[in-house]
Amino acid sequence: MDLRRIKDWTLLPGASIEVRQQGRGVWSGLVDAVTADGEILWVIDPSGQRRLFEKAEFYEAWAIEERDGFHYEVTKNDDNLQKVS
Repeated sequence: MDLRRIKDWTLLPGASIEVRQQGRGVWSGLVDAVTADGEILWVIDPSGQRRLFEKAEFYEAWAIEERDGFHYEVTKNDDNLQKVS
């Protein structure tokens, strides 16, 4: 799966994402809501559980899908090319 880090969380409502912290996947699902400033988001996993994540706690959102509105740059990461927004 080719995941892409999305820095602007305001673009994510309705997107399928994986949430990572310190490089480790901690949660995945559909973004249910995002605060207006893009600092907090809520993700619903496939079982219906909803969880809150804050950028201040070093969480990152990685898009599982390609979507219009996501702006990607190619960067080098661990000898693999990954697209980053």
